[in-house]
Amino acid sequence: MPVVLAALLTALARAADPADPVVVAWQVPEGCPGVQALHAGIRRSLGNLAVDRREPVQVGVVVVREAPQRFRLELRLDAGDGPSERVLTSDTCSAAVDTAAWLIAVAIDIRATDPAATTSPETTVPEPPPGPTPGLDSPRVPEPAPQPSPDPSPPPAPAPQPPQDPAGPTEPLAPPPAPRAKSPPTRDRALHLELWAGGGLGLGVLPRPAPTAALGLTLAGSRWEAELSGHYWALRRVDFGDGRGGKFAHGHVAVRGCGAWERGRVRVPLCGGLAIGGVSGEGVGALIPRTARSLWLGLLVGAGLRVALHPRVGLLLRAEAVFGLRRPGFLLEPAPGVVFRPASVGLSTFLALTIRLR
Repeated sequence: MPVVLAALLTALARAADPADPVVVAWQVPEGCPGVQALHAGIRRSLGNLAVDRREPVQVGVVVVREAPQRFRLELRLDAGDGPSERVLTSDTCSAAVDTAAWLIAVAIDIRATDPAATTSPETTVPEPPPGPTPGLDSPRVPEPAPQPSPDPSPPPAPAPQPPQDPAGPTEPLAPPPAPRAKSPPTRDRALHLELWAGGGLGLGVLPRPAPTAALGLTLAGSRWEAELSGHYWALRRVDFGDGRGGKFAHGHVAVRGCGAWERGRVRVPLCGGLAIGGVSGEGVGALIPRTARSLWLGLLVGAGLRVALHPRVGLLLRAEAVFGLRRPGFLLEPAPGVVFRPASVGLSTFLALTIRLR
């Protein structure tokens, strides 16, 4: 499905007119009408309406060929009250583009009409009854003899005329619009809940780089996100010399708040949060091996990249710095001093699959 880059730039240049949408994304299969057909359909639906909008409508149009005669339209609109999305199917790509044009016109002005639903009434003229054609040979009917007229009678009184409206003649009422097929309900993207799970790599909290696993729940609005997640850093073993060592693992729960920027299928959240958890250590080679656990606190600052693969499925890539606020130290008897303490600054990266719940 190639992206028509030149048509997209032309659509962006026309965005100065409030009646024209700004086509943020335009992706259609080969052989489909271009973005000029979309603008022409919008203007047909608006007709001669006086559009009064301060800002243009932000638009994203994606048409996917699911079968030889089945096309899926994914239309994203932002008329200033938050983004929304419609998903419809059509038999042809042209019909999908026409439907998108009508929905965009309604978003620009609710008075817009569907050109496909308006039909002009046809006037039928009855055929004249069969009879002799003038000018051909036909018997003439003799004119009747003049009859004496009776006594003249007074002309009939004129019929009373209905009172005229002082405001002038009224225009004929327009015929009611034809009933339209009920479209699927619009899925509001302003507030939704997502579940995500994935894995990655963590540095700094344990003696060695460790594989990580994460599970989280995100409540997202159009420009913000709030997130609760749990993270586990796998067990790492380190050797301190003289046959002694330790095994360390880490886990924490994190709460994040994010500001988000979204364009088409891509969303970029910038997040900050607080993590609370623990670090466990087990001695190896000591006289009396023991396992110790201690509280760990951290500050999280990072950025993510979420790409929608489907209206309900996407991929999330995140990288964030981990600043240790409380870093426990571990001792290994009989060696004096601390043998391990988490670093003051670490790094965590992971890739997760996201599923939209509502």
